[in-house]
Amino acid sequence: MSQPWYEVGKWSIDANMSPMLGEALTDFTGRMDERLFAKLSEEAICIVDCAPGSSSVRVMGTPCLPHEGRDDNHNVYLLVFRPETGKLSRKAALGEVAHQFAHLVLRLDHGVDSESLPAGEEMADSLAANWGFKGEIEARIAEWKQLESQGAAAGPGECRAATKLRKKKSGKAKTS
Repeated sequence: MSQPWYEVGKWSIDANMSPMLGEALTDFTGRMDERLFAKLSEEAICIVDCAPGSSSVRVMGTPCLPHEGRDDNHNVYLLVFRPETGKLSRKAALGEVAHQFAHLVLRLDHGVDSESLPAGEEMADSLAANWGFKGEIEARIAEWKQLESQGAAAGPGECRAATKLRKKKSGKAKTS
């Protein structure tokens, strides 16, 4: 392990990434269409393996010196994958990568943190399926459900807000 990160264009990628996640990321970038590739290549993206809890897209605003651009802040988008991603099949791991990139594109295109919306998971799954990852998304959903039944933390890519909403609907949420 010589470096903690390696750079690919504007992307910084965790050099200690699990082989499964690295393969899924390579498969995803190899299969995405040119327009999506061009869009994502323009963004500063940091891909991290792994953090406790659910996989997520996080935004970090970074100030910079004044220049001719529209603003003096730039965003770095952090794609963080949860440890259990390594327990998925290669197909489901590719679905997880496509799903997280779909959350990022929803944020870029619409300025919406889809992870905090009740329908956000379905929105990301639908977008990733439209990119050609339908089978991988289906495998992802099935395998996360199986892992959740075995005691994994949250469902497929769920954020705390979605988990809270699901519990509230089922009547298991605490009331204050």
